[in-house]
Amino acid sequence: MKVKELIDSILKNEMSFFEIVQYIETNSTDSSRDLLLNEIHSAFKMKSLDFMFEVKDEDIKDAINQFGHNLEYLYLSDEDKLKVQHFIKEIDNKLTIFNVGGFSKVADPKKLKVIYLNNLMIEYHDGFFQHEIKGFENLSHFKSICESLKEHFEKPKEKIKVQPIQIDYANYQNDEPKDIFIVEELEKRLAIEAVEYKRKLDDEWEKYTFDPMYFDNFISGDLYNEFLKSLYERIKPLNDFEINKYLTLSVNQFKTHTPEKRAEAFKRLYHDTYWFPNYMEYKEETYLSKYALHVWKHYANHFEVFKEATINALNDFKSGITSTTKTTVKELKKDFSTLIPQTNKQDYILQLLEDLSITLNGTSILTPRKKGALRGVIEALREKMIIPNIGLSTLCNVFADKINLELKSELDASTTSEKYKKEALQYIKNNPIH
Repeated sequence: MKVKELIDSILKNEMSFFEIVQYIETNSTDSSRDLLLNEIHSAFKMKSLDFMFEVKDEDIKDAINQFGHNLEYLYLSDEDKLKVQHFIKEIDNKLTIFNVGGFSKVADPKKLKVIYLNNLMIEYHDGFFQHEIKGFENLSHFKSICESLKEHFEKPKEKIKVQPIQIDYANYQNDEPKDIFIVEELEKRLAIEAVEYKRKLDDEWEKYTFDPMYFDNFISGDLYNEFLKSLYERIKPLNDFEINKYLTLSVNQFKTHTPEKRAEAFKRLYHDTYWFPNYMEYKEETYLSKYALHVWKHYANHFEVFKEATINALNDFKSGITSTTKTTVKELKKDFSTLIPQTNKQDYILQLLEDLSITLNGTSILTPRKKGALRGVIEALREKMIIPNIGLSTLCNVFADKINLELKSELDASTTSEKYKKEALQYIKNNPIH
């Protein structure tokens, strides 16, 4: 029996819990058992997500009335609401949400209170549904099997060690260097994060639910910042010849390793990372491939940012900016076009500064007492993920340099910064970036 057949048997309630345990113990080793259990639980997660798209509003209304004393709630900020608006629906004058995760379950009167449907509807599915959904008849049974298997086999998990992207510089110092692909290293880091996030959901599934925007935030924030830092760190020990060679090769790899050409390779990479340190022959499996392609979709959306950052580094070097004897990495990072390489975002930000009367023809017109306005605008741009989620001090210095505003010290929070943050958030809402 293959894993897919085992899962089908569980869904059809054709096996007892004892038979399922016996199958797992017989068909796995101590080192591969956790991976098999994760695969079973992943199948349940994917099935439960698909299930929610089939549920009818009438059944949701009945479930809320039936279990009104024991509902599960999430609390969303305004920003959270924008991220997951497509998963929010109003049922019987009550706001509900499904197929999301990572949001607060702590009551907060300042946030939007919504009913979380996934667990509710799975529990309600057994015997209550007016409109039976074919293929999901035993989903609650599948959920209880996953809970029981976790309890039966529970033991500490060995996690993959996440490390920054690394390259062996010695390969760039040989007469016949090996090709080392910076884009492939970026893909490996993304695959590791995808596995780590999935394990977090699998291991603590009662606490966390899937957040459809997790990888969008991770790639545009932490991964981009890590990439930018490591890119300049790597060239520090190299001479000018080696820097030019390394950056030129990196730029060329971004041209050849595009998301369209690398989607299949990433599915295989995710598969191998998922089963690490064991070897498992790659086979196309819908629920694993679907998750990998979800991650890849977000990477594809931000691919040009990484490419442009690498091109900018090469152009800086060719212009004499990236001399390891003249300019520090810290100075290199303090550049508006490097931190925000997309020209449409640059134009949008500069226009915002003009419209909020922070600049006139690109130059600051802020008085010394109103300099805090810049901090407020930057906080708004960072909150809406229009600019990288890096240190506020660094961003303030970058913007100040761009608009010729002298900063003698860090900009502290103030009533002025709060006022301009609110104005900037309203501006972004009224004039969304395209």
